[in-house]
Formats: sequence, structure tokens, C-alpha cells
Amino acid sequence: MAQEFPDIEPQDWVITETEIEWSIDVENIPWEDDPHMELPEGVKTYTVNSNEAEGRADFFIRFPEGYIEPEHTHPSAHAVMIIDGTMTVHGHTLTSGDYIYGQKLPHGPMEYHSEDADYGCLVFASFVGGSPAHEWDEDPNE
Repeated sequence: MAQEFPDIEPQDWVITETEIEWSIDVENIPWEDDPHMELPEGVKTYTVNSNEAEGRADFFIRFPEGYIEPEHTHPSAHAVMIIDGTMTVHGHTLTSGDYIYGQKLPHGPMEYHSEDADYGCLVFASFVGGSPAHEWDEDPNE
């Protein structure tokens, strides 16, 4: 039996309809302080899709230049794709189009950079199976 999912209200000022599906113009995203992942001030997010019944949440996340995300865990697994800028994790620098997947195990630290003066790195993240909240001992950015 197929699981039914709730309808999601369209956000016409960001989402554009096409013959196939819809898309999001990242240049016009109305960024907000993070309401879900419990990240410090300066990190901005935009919720693309959140489905509590499915345990899924999809976000665009914009990290400030030089931001260091300390080693942490989440109550969920997640996938991240770098859209713009760089993410350095465990000595590896990931760039636009690179993909990383994390289980509910400790990961990080991650460092974010870009040549863009407005922010450090833009990523798309999809969390599945629980909360996207970050859990860590301390944040070195505070």
C-alpha cells in the first residue's frame, strides 16, 4: 500500500512551474535564520520541503564565509550537495556539484568558503528519518 503524503502549498514568488515540474530560483530565496537545525546566528536557510509523516526535510543552507561547523551528529541521516563555494571536511575540499552523505554518526568539522563576499558556501541538504537538529558539545564560532 502506497504511503500518502500531505499536499504542500506552492510558494509562487520562489517556485516556477514548467511542463515537467517546478524549480527554485536560488537568487530570489527569502533567507531566514535557521528555525530547524539549531545552527548559530549567521547561518541562513530556506525550507524547500518538510514532511513530518515521512521524516524528511529539504533545505538550502547558506553558511557565512569561514564558518566552521564543529563535529556533530543528527537524529537523522542526510545528504548534502554543494551548490556554490567550498566545504572542507576531513582534509577534503568539496566544490560545486560534489555530494556527501552522512549517517547518524559523528561527522565534521566542516569549514565553508567562497570567493563571494556575501556568504561562504551554499548547499542543498536533505534529511531523512528524524530531526535535522545538530547536536554538539560546543560551537567554536560563538
